[in-house]
Amino acid sequence: MDRRSFLRLSSFSAGAWLLYEAIPASLAQPPESAASFRPSPLIRIDGDGLVTLYVQKQDMGQGVRTALPVLLAEELDVDFNAVRIEALPYDAETAGQFNTWASASVRGAWTSLRKAGAAARAMLVETAAQQWGIPVQRVGTASGVAINLDTNATLPYGALAAAASRLPVPLEVQYKNAAEYRLIGKAVPRQRVHEKITGAETFGIDVMLPDMLVAMVVRSPTIHGKVRSFDDSAVRALGPGIVAVREVKQMPGCDNRNGVAIVATGTWMALRGQSLLKVEWEPGELAHDDNAALMRGLRQAITLDKPAATYDGSGKSKGFDMAVGDLLTAEYELPYLHQATMETPNCVAHWQDGKYEVWGGFQAPSYFASTLAKAFEVDRSAVFVHLLPMGGGFGRKEKVDNAAEAMQLAKALGKPVKLLFSRPDDMANSFYRPATVHRLAARAGKGGIDAWRHQAAVTSFPAKAIMSPQHLSGGLSNDLIYPVGDYQTAVYPVISPLPVGSWRAISYSQNVFVVESFIDELARQQKIDPLRFRLQLLRRGGEDSQSSHRARMAAVLARCGKAIGWDRPAGKGRHRGIACCVYTHTHAYTAHAFEVSVVKGAVKIHRVVCVTDCGVVVDPSGFRAQIEGSLVWGLSAALTGEITFKDGAVEQQNFADYEVLRMHQLPPLELIVIDSNEAPAGAGEPAVPSVAPALCNAIAAATGTPVRKLPLAAKGFTLA
Repeated sequence: MDRRSFLRLSSFSAGAWLLYEAIPASLAQPPESAASFRPSPLIRIDGDGLVTLYVQKQDMGQGVRTALPVLLAEELDVDFNAVRIEALPYDAETAGQFNTWASASVRGAWTSLRKAGAAARAMLVETAAQQWGIPVQRVGTASGVAINLDTNATLPYGALAAAASRLPVPLEVQYKNAAEYRLIGKAVPRQRVHEKITGAETFGIDVMLPDMLVAMVVRSPTIHGKVRSFDDSAVRALGPGIVAVREVKQMPGCDNRNGVAIVATGTWMALRGQSLLKVEWEPGELAHDDNAALMRGLRQAITLDKPAATYDGSGKSKGFDMAVGDLLTAEYELPYLHQATMETPNCVAHWQDGKYEVWGGFQAPSYFASTLAKAFEVDRSAVFVHLLPMGGGFGRKEKVDNAAEAMQLAKALGKPVKLLFSRPDDMANSFYRPATVHRLAARAGKGGIDAWRHQAAVTSFPAKAIMSPQHLSGGLSNDLIYPVGDYQTAVYPVISPLPVGSWRAISYSQNVFVVESFIDELARQQKIDPLRFRLQLLRRGGEDSQSSHRARMAAVLARCGKAIGWDRPAGKGRHRGIACCVYTHTHAYTAHAFEVSVVKGAVKIHRVVCVTDCGVVVDPSGFRAQIEGSLVWGLSAALTGEITFKDGAVEQQNFADYEVLRMHQLPPLELIVIDSNEAPAGAGEPAVPSVAPALCNAIAAATGTPVRKLPLAAKGFTLA
């Protein structure tokens, strides 16, 4: 769908319950064909019965192209394969819910798409009742047809579409009961699998345009480094395939680095030129000596008297008091981590007639458009984004550094430019999960926790960014799931020598590791079984804002313990560990339990159990894939994941030195899903945080020594 298919729409009579959206012009205008029915701006039913759903959420492997059509098809009562999916481009002049993150896509569409489908079905039923001259109560629906319950006569939706389009849209609708579901929670074929397997799917990296050039950039190895000079003689010697060698500027607010672009007629020529370019750099003020110096700085930050943010049991507080006496204390250290998406960052840009047209996979189109419009000093309407599937996102593709470079080059050269990151480019120029150091202290007694202190020093770029509550989730921002008598936390931002950003499961991945590891340490100090200790804590809290969270988490933990056989002795030489996570902002509850043996540092994972309560599971196959991916993600981070730097530059280059577990290394996983009628809570992130602490708690049980630093490889552990 191109720019000409779009217009600005602030209201639409047949979709009044939907917010202001960017939609295809054909949906907003009177139908050219009388057989077309548009019950909402994002849905069209044609005379042949084909249903088109215009999807705003981005496909980055999490399955929105399958789950969202299921919601519509269920309430509309059509076959799943009768729904055609078309991705909406992002018109920067309009608003809409395009951003794809926080496991919120299905949760956000749970009500709106079902309501649209139910309203459309009601209008089709009323039309059929009028044609048959019977009450609407005597009309049923199934597989895209209306059924006369008195005579068994049928009318396909396509034949009713024209007349139905003239009816008013009901503002109140009747949803199906869960017992009536034909598609929600049932196996359906995943959309566009064949295209992905055969290579027919077009990702951002696959875009081809007439006269398009390809660019690779040699970027400053440090954040604020500048080009002092460069020698491109060897690059130019490659021949006419090299079109230009030109400096790329840092754009305000875009977080891209200064560098030199090699622009060529093809990818291979650009890559060869990149390897031959010689650049002399001015390193900039944040060129720290090494990783160890940063970690020392983080530990020192915790000793400061005035943290940047403090919380107590009522929320944000005015101070932090460490002096509570007689506490168990522990310090934990977690490294920078990389997103390691299979498709590296890329962007195609074209400057024409005073406007930018951009192609690629971008998780945050609204941020993308507003940031780039401001940086390039154009109106928002001058940035139009064609959104394409992503080969993974995990937070990396929220950023606009790739577009800032592509747009510069496209305007300068007057042709479409595809900007590509190689794997080493991405490893060295990402926005990493922050490195953190945590100091915890607590006093337990009589099966509860009387006092809890959690201090966290967090790398931040810029320093103020860490103050957002989403960067403190998982126990730091008054969201500790366990009831505590005297709860206080403190946060100390430390300016990062590397850019930081979102990473799958955001701060839950760090804070939950720390909290769940320390809970095990408290349980051992009290000589209480770690699972029983958790359940005692969760069940002792009174009625408050966390009550429902604690109840659902306790049920998940108990089920996980039963499944791993917690109440029975493990086999000889085997030990178990358990951990849990409440993903508060989506109401998702997950626990992992591991059974391991450890011999001379070699960790053998015999069993893994995951129990999750994520509300209604819309697409079971896609849901399981997300849980399995979370296990790979969490284990890789726990075992070997680490980004380090020297002289301000990242040391890792590729999967050889930033390892991700291969399929043959994965342990068997038993997945148990708690039946629930609650709204879907998403699965892409909530099952990540409890993996590492559950594994490390099992290792601690085997070795008698708590794991307080990741990755495990840094402490001499390997995967057997």
